[in-house]
Amino acid sequence: AFFLWSIKTLVDARHADGQRDNHPFWKKATAPQRLLTASSAAIGGPATAAALAQSQRWKSLLTPSLVVGNVGYAIATFVGLAFYGVFR
Repeated sequence: AFFLWSIKTLVDARHADGQRDNHPFWKKATAPQRLLTASSAAIGGPATAAALAQSQRWKSLLTPSLVVGNVGYAIATFVGLAFYGVFR
């Protein structure tokens, strides 16, 4: 979520005339509901992200929040094992 927001900010900063990039991809990718759910999945894991999506009645974000949270756990597990192997 932070990565997408950073790219969007850099792209917007390139427009000297103050006009924002109204490309449909950026409108969908940086919707506040998606950014909040992605941040919740990255920080708290799939359970908190699913609870946030369910409590706000964002049914379309329920499954992606679970997927992103679990993929984050899977990646972080192997990154943690790699750090252990390097710094052992």
